[in-house]
Order: sequence, then C-alpha cells, then structure tokens
Amino acid sequence: MSQRNRVWIAIACVAAGSLIVGLLGCIGTLVLLLPDRPKHAREYLSQVQVDPAYRRIGEGGQGNCNCNLEYFYVGPSQVEPAQVFSGPALTLQPTDGSIAIWDRLLEGEGASEASGSCRVVVYRYQRDREPFDEWTLKKLSTDERALVASGRLVVFSLYASCQRDYG
Repeated sequence: MSQRNRVWIAIACVAAGSLIVGLLGCIGTLVLLLPDRPKHAREYLSQVQVDPAYRRIGEGGQGNCNCNLEYFYVGPSQVEPAQVFSGPALTLQPTDGSIAIWDRLLEGEGASEASGSCRVVVYRYQRDREPFDEWTLKKLSTDERALVASGRLVVFSLYASCQRDYG
C-alpha cells in the first residue's frame, strides 16, 4: 500500500472517530435536555390535583442538579393556597420567607410509590413586582397581568424536589 493511501485512510479514520465522538456528545447533551430529567419530581407533580379554577402556565426550576421541578399556575387570589393543591401524602404547613420575587407560603412533604419522598413548597409571585420579568409570567395576557397587579389573580409556583432524583 502506498504512503498516499495510508494517509487517506488515516484521515478517514480520524474523521470517522471525530464524527462518532461528536455524535455521542450530542446524544449526551440531548439526554440532559429531556423534559423528564427530574423524573420523580415530575411523577409526583403529575399526581397533584389542582383546583380547576387555576391553569398551569409553565414549568421550570430544574436548577444545576436537574433534580427539582416547579409548575406555575394562575388563578383567583381569594382562595386559600392550601386549598388549591392536594396530592398523595401531601402535608403542607404555613411558612414564610421569600426568594427573589416569590413569597414562600407553604412547605411540607408528599410521597407516592412511583416518586418516593418529596419536599414540596408553594410560592406566590409578589404582585407588586413590575415589570413581569419572569419568563413564565410573560405567558400571561395583558389583562391577566393587570389582574395579577390588582390582586384579583395570583400566580403560584408548586415546587417539588424528590430524594430519588438526587443520585
């Protein structure tokens, strides 16, 4: 075999190897981007019943660990937050504090056979915050934003972090 053929074979092998490594890197990245990454938190939140007067407007909160999840809801403000959500073995107790533009209202635990034990927190968007800079809140119509600002509507975050998702 000539030297020239060997060079072309070597170039072809390097190119094929680079392609395979690149493809594996892309697959690995896609796996990290799959929506069910916090599998057990998603499983638990799918079992939570939400008062029908509230509609889900988004999700987020997976963080750097990809091990937690939160769903965002908008609905009437006159309902007690503890009455909005119910789920398997869900126990929520009043709490206080805030994280950035969210007030922490309720905190507790929930569990199911599929999800295992989960920490659950209910947050309320601080309605006096303008503009609505959270990406989820941008999904609200102009009328809904005005109703949130006036206090007639409220935006809740239902956060879940399950032990089985760490690891």
